[in-house]
Amino acid sequence: MFLWLLLIAGPEVDRLAAMAGKHKVYLVMGVIERDGYTLYCTVLFFDSQGRFLGKHRKIMPTALERIIWGFGDGSTIPVFETPIGKIGAAICWENRMPLLRTAMYAKGIEIYCAPTADSRDVWQASMTHIALEGGCFVLSANQFCRRKDYPSPPDYLFSGTEDELTPDSVVCAGGSVIISPSGAILAGPNYNGEALVSADLDLGEIARAKFDFDVVGHYSRPEVLSLIVRDHPAKPVSFTSASKKPKTLTNSVWSHFALTNSQMNKSSKAI
Repeated sequence: MFLWLLLIAGPEVDRLAAMAGKHKVYLVMGVIERDGYTLYCTVLFFDSQGRFLGKHRKIMPTALERIIWGFGDGSTIPVFETPIGKIGAAICWENRMPLLRTAMYAKGIEIYCAPTADSRDVWQASMTHIALEGGCFVLSANQFCRRKDYPSPPDYLFSGTEDELTPDSVVCAGGSVIISPSGAILAGPNYNGEALVSADLDLGEIARAKFDFDVVGHYSRPEVLSLIVRDHPAKPVSFTSASKKPKTLTNSVWSHFALTNSQMNKSSKAI
């Protein structure tokens, strides 16, 4: 099973890129990424030409996820500028981290993607708040699945509820939704099974929302409250030799070297 997990430089990513290019869509998709022997909860981004743009790794796995997933760092909090708007993503409960959201607002995010497995009503409240707070469109895709979509016991157990479930029991009710920068629901939330949720986005609404409230602009107080984002890769091991550059001879050293050689040649002739 471990070897089947997705590698960024692997055939699965190539297939996803080809699908995006074939259908001329921007694709934002959650995957389980394998890097060495560490697993990450990751979102991949592809453009409509079939190019892989980059990734976001969940910076704080939720609850017991921490015994499975690695922790992303500040180097994978991208916001990609595209012809349809500036696109970024945060995964499930990290959407509730205000500093992470603020970092994305500062990068100018316009289409805020929020994949999740939280089908509760409070999730909808969070999505509306993010749309209003960030002055951006929020697209939250949630899974809809039944018990039969998972392996049967004992390979997979729903702790505390397994005995009450039938194969058709809904174990995650969905709730995919699209919300405008003004907090208006444009599509969804859908709780009726697998579905395609779509809406037309007017990017002019972003400017109107920012006029009222711009959390990293005219509504900020940087002299009172500010944020520092360490956006470099956090590596557990660094080798000093990798940062050392070979020394090069300066012009003055080369001149001295040439002069010394010239003197040696004259001395040789004299002998």
